[in-house]
Amino acid sequence: MKKIAYMLLTMAVMTACTRKASVSTSSTQKDNLYQFSVDLTKVENDKLEVTLIAPKISTEEITYFLPKIVPGTYANYDFGRYVSDFKAYNAKGELLSVDKADVNSWTIKNAQSLNKITYKVDDTWDSPEIKGEKIFEPAGSDIDVNKKYAVNTFCFFGYFDGMKKVPYQVSFTKPSGFYGATSMNFASTSATKDVFQADNYMDLSDAPILYTQPDTTVLKIGGADILVSVFSPNKEANSKEIAANINSLLNAQKEYLGGKLPIQKYAFLIVLSDNPNLMSYGALEHSYSSFYYLPEATSKELSQTVKDVASHEFFHILTPLSIHSEEIGDFDYNKPKMSKHLWLYEGLTEYAAGHMQIKYGLIEMPQYLDMLRQKMTTMKMMNDKLPFTEMSLGVLDKYKNQYMNVYNKGALIGLCLDIKLRQLSGGKYGTQNLMRDLAKTYGKSQSFKDNELFDKITSLTYPEIGDFFAKYVDGPEPLPLSETLQLVGVEYLPEATIKKISLGGISLGFNATTKRIKIGNVSKINEFGKKMGYQLNDEIVSLNGQPFDIQKAQHILDEYNNNTKEGDMVTMEVARKNSEGKEEIIKLSSPAMVVDVTEKNVLKLVDTPTETQLKVRKDWLSTEK
Repeated sequence: MKKIAYMLLTMAVMTACTRKASVSTSSTQKDNLYQFSVDLTKVENDKLEVTLIAPKISTEEITYFLPKIVPGTYANYDFGRYVSDFKAYNAKGELLSVDKADVNSWTIKNAQSLNKITYKVDDTWDSPEIKGEKIFEPAGSDIDVNKKYAVNTFCFFGYFDGMKKVPYQVSFTKPSGFYGATSMNFASTSATKDVFQADNYMDLSDAPILYTQPDTTVLKIGGADILVSVFSPNKEANSKEIAANINSLLNAQKEYLGGKLPIQKYAFLIVLSDNPNLMSYGALEHSYSSFYYLPEATSKELSQTVKDVASHEFFHILTPLSIHSEEIGDFDYNKPKMSKHLWLYEGLTEYAAGHMQIKYGLIEMPQYLDMLRQKMTTMKMMNDKLPFTEMSLGVLDKYKNQYMNVYNKGALIGLCLDIKLRQLSGGKYGTQNLMRDLAKTYGKSQSFKDNELFDKITSLTYPEIGDFFAKYVDGPEPLPLSETLQLVGVEYLPEATIKKISLGGISLGFNATTKRIKIGNVSKINEFGKKMGYQLNDEIVSLNGQPFDIQKAQHILDEYNNNTKEGDMVTMEVARKNSEGKEEIIKLSSPAMVVDVTEKNVLKLVDTPTETQLKVRKDWLSTEK
């Protein structure tokens, strides 16, 4: 999962190519089949009713579960909170006795006679009255009548105790003209109804569905069909443009993974939001798809954000799809056991997402070094003495506040491991090779034992790699960033003064009433800020002609910092109250200025790299096979 949060403009850091499948209707197979149905055209009080014709139950009692947690998330979400009016019936339509065991489970009496279950499900995006942990939107559900239905299947469908491996058939009655974008197999489809099949609960819960008026584009990449489905409420972006923007990214990822993708199909499900109070966005990975919740903007404005998030989520087709521990391979949705290898699942995935972009020319070295610098800065704000494996095991509770470090220190573990492998192998072997070897060693149907992975990687590589894991991943020692980066001719400075385009030395805040970003502090205003004429509490309306609303501000600031040159004319419109208390729009302008800025964790290429450093750098970034 890649989750990004706005905090006063600071960023803290799944379509379907369907194949027809026949559905047997023999009574024997029906006895061994979950048969779910949902009518999307019948929404009452923002809820949908779920009906289950149950598989044959042989016990006196049976417990039905909705998940407490799902793979790819690291919080106890308790999806059962959103279920109401749960009822169980026998074949005569008579009610059976049901005890609500806990928030996520219902125990049914006289279960041998169970024929049908019904219950209602509220959506997680728009139910503030339901108390508990806020569910990250890409892991939740939305019921927006005749507009969109975001269906993460685990929000709606559950399983009986001990029966997760029984096949599923799920049917949706849909509004006219709607399309269900998903990576799941269609058993049948018509203008008004879709029927999907899944071999077991793991496969069902791993395949979200986005029902909207269709805006989809299919790309053919690396032997796979890649579907991009987009919902943009104000039509600011569309699937054709977003698919074009990520085409080069996916082709680079194909090459990074060895020239062919290890899948036949994949779905990008993208929901854009025009919610002015949007404070977090990101995506949730699945084996063959990923679900995105992003601020609405044009395809161009979304380009780098989509690339950054998609590059991370798409790499999850390798891990945990083909590389996973027993805790993931046989996931317990209600009594989860965490793996200690978040450095692998999320950290190495995040590293590969950035490394691939610099390696295949999608970004330049300064941008990549700044990406690494931001991860270092965030890492140092976390508990850097906490062994990463210990944090992973306790991420649901004891170390919940350290979770975001998987995308920071986790990625930097990948960086150090990759460069160390390149050095030891004379440039012939890196984390790309390691991940392919692990995928061949295990694969989708075979899990590794959590406590044996480090030994397996060491046997595949070098004894020094075992020492690396013992010290820096399983142990408390800080990562050897300086000495590792020196190997590729990059100097690491804990603190340094650098020249940088200035916005004026101001700090930004937010006016919750007007929903505008404001100038919140001018105590460190510099010469450029004075020439612009900023005043405290000025509310920024536009910067260089671009509307400066909170959903687009980070993109605009990134563009300003990366593309503005000294002497370029900078223009800004601000809303300012006059002496009578009335709001006026004031135009400010001044030539851009470069100023000296003291920053931490500065990375720069050494001035005179040695031949050895240049060779390791080339091996690290070379696209040669």
